[in-house]
Parts: sequence; structure tokens; C-alpha cells
Amino acid sequence: MDIVTDPDILSAYNQDALGLQGNFEGVFRPSREEEIIEFLGQCAAEGKCVTAQGLRSSLTGASVCDRGYALSLEKMNRIIDIDVKRRRALVQPGVITEDFRKAVAEAGLFYPLDPTSAGECTIGGNVATNASGSGTLKYGSTGDWVRRVRVVDGLGRLVEAGRNASEKHSAGYGALVHPLRLFLGSEGTLGIVTEIEFGLHPQPPESFLVMVFFTGIEDALNFVIEARESRKYSPRSMEFLDEACLEILRPRAEGISIPGEARVMLYFEQEYRDEEDREKRLENWLRLIERYTRLDQDTQVALSDRQKRHLLDLRHHVPQAMNEESARAVRNGGCKISTDWAVPYRRLPELFTYYDSIKDLLGDMLVVRFAHLGEGHPHFNFIARNEMEKQVAEHVDFLLARKAVELGGTVAGEHGIGKMKREHLSLEYPERVIEAMKAIKKVFDPKGILAPGNIFP
Repeated sequence: MDIVTDPDILSAYNQDALGLQGNFEGVFRPSREEEIIEFLGQCAAEGKCVTAQGLRSSLTGASVCDRGYALSLEKMNRIIDIDVKRRRALVQPGVITEDFRKAVAEAGLFYPLDPTSAGECTIGGNVATNASGSGTLKYGSTGDWVRRVRVVDGLGRLVEAGRNASEKHSAGYGALVHPLRLFLGSEGTLGIVTEIEFGLHPQPPESFLVMVFFTGIEDALNFVIEARESRKYSPRSMEFLDEACLEILRPRAEGISIPGEARVMLYFEQEYRDEEDREKRLENWLRLIERYTRLDQDTQVALSDRQKRHLLDLRHHVPQAMNEESARAVRNGGCKISTDWAVPYRRLPELFTYYDSIKDLLGDMLVVRFAHLGEGHPHFNFIARNEMEKQVAEHVDFLLARKAVELGGTVAGEHGIGKMKREHLSLEYPERVIEAMKAIKKVFDPKGILAPGNIFP
């Protein structure tokens, strides 16, 4: 087996998107499933730890580790088949998500998952964290589209898991009716995914994208809640950018006018059947906008793919800029701390109010908030400049996660637990449930070599 140990090459695999550092002694870059089977069997025999990697876009430290080997899936990047008739696709884990979406579109179908980092993350990483995206409000998360997986476990054994197609099922524990769900969000702790079968969707209708500006967050939150409550509106997505985001975007917002009074921009995408349906839906939205913001005259509508792509590229620039800030802060012991909790959308005002009551703890740290607001899933990003500020930011992150669970939510909506959110897991699950998760890990990874430190200490 060809394990790369050249320090110059290895350095790239020892750093993730946040700038967090690992200490791998080598990286293995297989191109075939058989190589992974052999490699994991040997590592199990030798007691060597293995951490899977896609493109290291993780925001939780999941793709780096302080020991063992990195297993990079970058060479397993084939789209094996797109079956148009059955609306199925078979892919390897190293396929870049955006490349997969484009290939599916060229075949006349639609893969709905569109993470913000679609151009810098892989399909396998999406499965490992059950990733979401801007279209999740209408189309669900990665796991809703996975039909079957092939996985090599911690002893080098091949496991194949799929969905039970029966409409009724009462055989065994309900949580395991679809065994493939064990591997969704497992973050490499149960095995290495080598092949994924996805369901696909017919091409969606045309859509328009609307940019709305608010002078305060409360009105924006109430706007989202009413839009979700009424049958008049059925957005594909509802995204939110706060004042700090707008400051990042202003120099780049060519063709988009951001009013000086704006403290929030909310944009949403709406599908429509034909021109008549488009005008009717747009009129309904404009009436709602008039009720919630005095900046209604600054509302802008993007109809062409070019206009929509420009805004989405701008949106992507925000977390990208935050990751760059994080990489700089890591040099002084800091980094970006990003919340990933989600709550029922009706409870968003309570969570934002709670944040206002504790935000003074952060002092003058840079705070940038953007959100998949339609699903009740904001990301509060704190740039901690040193180790002391990092501890404060982690504490605030913990408090917000605890509040989210109190409001009926979850501690992690799409990024997973990794190594940075492990203390949060017990906020959501009783101790015995966590022990059951550990017991499942022991079945698939009895030597404990896979992704040490991810999810569990």
C-alpha cells in the first residue's frame, strides 16, 4: 500500500477549512474499494487510527486528527451511472457536490441538495454529516435522497445498506428500519463510504429569487414565520444575512443595491409554473413584504440564472471570508466558532432574544450571522482572536445550543458534531442513548480505529 509521508504533501491533509491542524503520520489515497478493504484490515491488525477525508471543508474538526492516518477519498471521484428512467445515480464518495449536480442536470434531472460550499465539498462528506443546503426547506437533507450505501467497516469488512421499500414495517427497532441511516451523520466513525446510490428528482419548475431588506431582525423573523404559516407561499428556500454580512458584501454587490438603512437582507426562491403563476405569486409576496418592512421599495427580483447565481456566489463569499479569518486567528490560538443548532421556525424570535441577553459575554469579537432561516437554522459565527476568546465563544455556543434544545431543537443541523461539538451531544440525548450509539460504533469498529475523537471523546 502506498502511504504518503512526505511532509510537504502531508501538510495539506493536516489542515481543514477553519485552519485547525492535525498530526497525521501519513495519508492513504485509494482509487478502488478493494484498496480500502485491505488498508483498514491492516490498520485494524496494527491498531492504527484512520480518519476519512473529502476536501476537508469540515467546520467541526472532523477531518483532522492528532494521530494515525488520513484516508483521502479524492481519487474515488467517479459518477458511475445516472439512470434517467429509474431516476437513480450511483457515485463514489469523492465526487464534488457541484459537479454531481451539473452532471445530473445535463442528464435532464435534478439533485436538490445545494450546500453553500457545493464547489468545495464532496458527496461522501455530505453523507457523513447528513448535509443540508439552501433548497432543504422544500427538498430535505442529503439523507432524504440516499437510497443505498456501500461501506467498509473498521475491520475491513464490506457492509451494504439500503432502504426497505415496504409501506409497512414492524420487524425490530424502528430506528433501524432503514439501516443505511446509521451511516448518515456518522462522520466516519462506523466505516468508510465507498459508493452511494441517490434518488433524483425531475427538473423543477422555473423560479425567481427575491431580495428583501429590513431595518431590524424582529420584522425579518416575523416575515419568515408568516410565510411558513400561510398556504399562499411555498418557497424553495429562505435565507438571511445580518448587518455584518452586508458590510462584507457591499464592495462585491455589483448589480445589487443594498440600502444604507438595511440591517438585514432576507432572500427567498419561489418556483412557478408559468408567467401567469409567476405574477400571481410575486404579487402575493410583495403584499407580505409591504406589511413587514418600510424598505419595501428596495425589494429586488432576480429572474435570470445569471442574476440568481450572482447572489448565491455573494452568499458563499460570507462563510468563505469567515474561514479565512479563522485561519488567521488559529495562529494565535483562536478560530471561528460557528453555531449549528436549529429550532422549530416559530421559536426563532425566542432564540434571537436569548442571544441578545448574553452577547455582551463576547466583548468586541467579530460576530457574523447568516441563516437558513426558513428551517429555523441560523449560523452565528464568532471570530475568537486568541485562546481566551475561544473559550468564551465556545461557552456562548454551548449556551445557545442548550437553549435551542429547550425550545425543541437540535444542537447540530448540518455540520455534525466532529470534535468541536462533543459536549453538546449530551444536551440533546440521554446518557443511555449516547451509550447505545457507542455500542453501535463498537459493532462496526471493535478496535476503535475509525475517526478517533469524532462525536465521542
